[in-house]
Amino acid sequence: MPKVVDHEARRRELIEASWAVIAAEGLEGVTMRKIATAAGCTTGRLTHYFKDREALILAALRAINDVTGERVRKYLRENDGKESLIEAAAEALPLDGQRLAEWKVWLAFWAAAATDPDLAAENDRRQEEWLDEIRPVLSSLAPGCDAAYEAERLLALVNGLGLRAAVSPTPHNRKTARDIFERHLGAILP
Repeated sequence: MPKVVDHEARRRELIEASWAVIAAEGLEGVTMRKIATAAGCTTGRLTHYFKDREALILAALRAINDVTGERVRKYLRENDGKESLIEAAAEALPLDGQRLAEWKVWLAFWAAAATDPDLAAENDRRQEEWLDEIRPVLSSLAPGCDAAYEAERLLALVNGLGLRAAVSPTPHNRKTARDIFERHLGAILP
């Protein structure tokens, strides 16, 4: 009887292995061989699921955005006040090992997106999705605010604070990232 393979789970394992390589070496250090080694498989298995390095890299970016996005959306769906928005932002900040690894992957993608139109377009699409999710929450929490403007500010704040805490993940920078975000929200929300 032929072995039953969960192709989606296998694909997910390969993507997660790519995150480890990207976080450790940046995109310039990513090869199919290194990812195969990290995944404990052959490059043949990788090419069965991803036609080339670029396809795997784009799949890795989309998947890491999905993982973080689901955690963030959990709090945004609650929409029960300022605390939900603070917790949503905390899920997007590099405040623990998992989220720091995600940020290292994002940093590698952002650097590459500066010269790769496909990655830049993917980044733009994801940033717009975040804004689309934040605007209605802000509108409901602070009906008189300019939700589009405040959403842009919040995204910029998360990106900037996250960058600082990811590049230098000291306890001080992690605490400061969350504290500044909380203070900012306190100033714009009743």
